[in-house]
Amino acid sequence: MRSPAAAVGALWGLGIAGLLVPHLPDPRTTLAAGGVLGAAAALLWPSLPALAHPAAGTLAAVAGVFMVRLPEPTFFLLAPLVAAAVAWPLAPNKGEERPLPAWMLPGSFALGAVVFFVQAANRHWQFGSGAKDMGLFVQQHWLIAHGQVPFNTVMGMHMLADHLTLLDFLVAPLFLVNDGAETLILVQALGVASGVFPLFWTARRLLGGSRAALAVAWTWLLSPDVHMGIMFDYNPSLLGATGLLWTAWALLSRGPVAVLVAALLTCAAKTNFPLYVVVLALGLVIVRWVSWRRGVAVAALALTIFVVEIGVISPMFREGGFRHWDFPELGETPGAIAAAGLTRPDRAAALLVSNPDKRRSLLLPLLSSGYLGLAQPLSLVLQLPNWGERFLSAHRTRWWGYYYGMPAAATAILGALLGWRRLQTAAMASRRTPVYLLSCALLAGLLPPYRTPSGNTRSDLYYLRQPNTSAPDDVRTQRAAVAFIGRDPRLRVAAQYNLLPHLAQRAYVVELDQAPDADVVALQIEGGMHPGGRPGWRRQVREILKTRAFHIAFCQGRSVVLRRGPGRDASCPAWEEVVTRLGGRAGTGPA
Repeated sequence: MRSPAAAVGALWGLGIAGLLVPHLPDPRTTLAAGGVLGAAAALLWPSLPALAHPAAGTLAAVAGVFMVRLPEPTFFLLAPLVAAAVAWPLAPNKGEERPLPAWMLPGSFALGAVVFFVQAANRHWQFGSGAKDMGLFVQQHWLIAHGQVPFNTVMGMHMLADHLTLLDFLVAPLFLVNDGAETLILVQALGVASGVFPLFWTARRLLGGSRAALAVAWTWLLSPDVHMGIMFDYNPSLLGATGLLWTAWALLSRGPVAVLVAALLTCAAKTNFPLYVVVLALGLVIVRWVSWRRGVAVAALALTIFVVEIGVISPMFREGGFRHWDFPELGETPGAIAAAGLTRPDRAAALLVSNPDKRRSLLLPLLSSGYLGLAQPLSLVLQLPNWGERFLSAHRTRWWGYYYGMPAAATAILGALLGWRRLQTAAMASRRTPVYLLSCALLAGLLPPYRTPSGNTRSDLYYLRQPNTSAPDDVRTQRAAVAFIGRDPRLRVAAQYNLLPHLAQRAYVVELDQAPDADVVALQIEGGMHPGGRPGWRRQVREILKTRAFHIAFCQGRSVVLRRGPGRDASCPAWEEVVTRLGGRAGTGPA
């Protein structure tokens, strides 16, 4: 009996070692050590549940070996297998569970909110946030709070010409208390962390156990898609994604007023969220968790809001209407896109997996929720809006990461609830299912074989310092530059990408491509140069120099402030070196 157990243990050891292969220098040694340690563990603990599943162990071992040559998409198969080895999720549930302390749920919310805020704020304070999206939303909220027309100079358009982020009107009054980006970061952290409440309440109602419900809530906090959203500036998509969780809870267990409020707030987050609400409401009707009257009524309301936004409001503020309707691989118009999707579903399905970023975006939310939603295949209906709005396009909307995966993370966790409930009904959800679920979320964030869009090898939230933030000396000098420019809202300011969010509390703030029209220009040599990179930055600096309209008003280290008009140039060796390399003269102002 000991030899077969050791063999199965070695198989599981190979699989577990496979997760480490992309992170260690010698794959062969890693796999060999994993096999030996797995066999030894089996001999020491022959009652390990994983040893009773040799077929799964064999599959894990094969996937572990494949991680050497094909880490993606192998990782998305191997991670849940390893999680199953830790806690086998499919077995009859025996025994009574002990109740949880009453503070666990509010404590989870508080911990999540604090970590989300501190990490995101720390990134901003280290000049890691950018003109888009942090800068544009700071200006947008500042304009609304001060009763001005919300014409966003960062984007060069009225806020309603971009997205109908009507939720901004509810958040903006907070800028009368504090008009810094920290206000948006706090709102976002509190909003996203609040998702633990509807998830816990819904899961406890459907699954019957507080521990299972808490695991579902923690899965939201541990989801890498949530982390990427939190660690990328501010965007109302995060509040909209959390709103989907509140809307589902209201649909399942609350009265019509709560349903109406939750659905309207979610729809108000962004133009695309009414479609998510439509699919969510109808999806819950399809699985018979919500009455057809309630589901259809909410879907009809959300669809009406979407039609009004697209057909009436967007054309009022932008010629040509909604600017994000872009699916060139399927068609140029909404009608052509819909027809192509219906007549050539094979082509549409192929577009979902035609790019590594698309495959990652497709699988990561499902992996983070343990693929439990697959136990109820109808749960995949909830993913359709995210697949449709992003993954069917050829290029511009194929991105993964940032805030784009947040709605998919929310609907994947709701789908996992559907699947878990079905497993429970079939007496196949064990007491270890919560541990399995959390293990999947942790593995997805801690051991991915790829880098996040921020350049991290683990989930962004697990780093105290992000790769795109400034060095401590540069942080100090940039803060001094921001303080030098001051808070006069009448001042026309142009700023480099990561400086702009700290200067956006005014009616006119733009990126460097419009610097010749500004009164003051804030630059950070060797700082963030998105979107044109170094060539674009050099071109913009040349355009500034051509005007001969500015002098060097401030310089500390690599932080420079140029002010329009004559004046004596401050000594600035770093700036003079840049100007000399570009073929100009050391002074910036008029000859």
